[in-house]
Amino acid sequence: MAYFKFNGVSSKDMGLRIMNQVVSESTGRDIERVQVPGRDGDLLLSNNRLKSVEKSFPCKLIVKDNLTVAGEKISQWLLVDGYKDLELSWDANYLYKAAFIETFAIEEILRQFGEVKLNFLVYPVKFLKTSLVSKSVRNGEVINNSGNMKAKPIIKLVGNGECVLTINNRKTKVINVQNNLVLDMQKNMVYSGAVTAAWDKVVRSPEYTLPYLDVGSNTISWTGNFTVEMTTYVGVKL
Repeated sequence: MAYFKFNGVSSKDMGLRIMNQVVSESTGRDIERVQVPGRDGDLLLSNNRLKSVEKSFPCKLIVKDNLTVAGEKISQWLLVDGYKDLELSWDANYLYKAAFIETFAIEEILRQFGEVKLNFLVYPVKFLKTSLVSKSVRNGEVINNSGNMKAKPIIKLVGNGECVLTINNRKTKVINVQNNLVLDMQKNMVYSGAVTAAWDKVVRSPEYTLPYLDVGSNTISWTGNFTVEMTTYVGVKL
């Protein structure tokens, strides 16, 4: 039986059975259309991002408890802030990020009808689960990005001093590292230990760039007496 898991809790454990096919949108570029007087057609301005998508789960409630109590439990489960992990039994190798954003009273609908359509706002990229584990990298190692888009990794440099990290000839230079430095490209943050912002450690100049992984093969190397750990976050566009 098909099911989904949201924020670590399975729909099966909540007594929800998916009735019909799950309805999903596909993502697209966030494009702003601007009409300019005297110019034919629309001017298209890209916001350089993918749009989130909606995914709907039509469910029937099958529980031994009364529907009111079950509905209250489901409402408490779903109504949490921000994106949470979403797993689908029919796409078990990937992890989604989703938020439940409905404002209606779930428990009231379930109490009256025993059925409900649960609508989630889903982050436009799903991640290969095996790529969400931090792994040590050897200097000169080739890492494969099997997704269909550039990957934004989390890279931890352990060592002291200066380091130039190279990925497929793109260089990232960091300086004055003390013990460790984390380049978190998922959150677009750089931090070290308890210091939540350590952008002063990253050299900004035309010859250096922030790290990412190309689709396909990526050769990783670095200078200095450092060890490197990486969580690759291999992603597939929805």
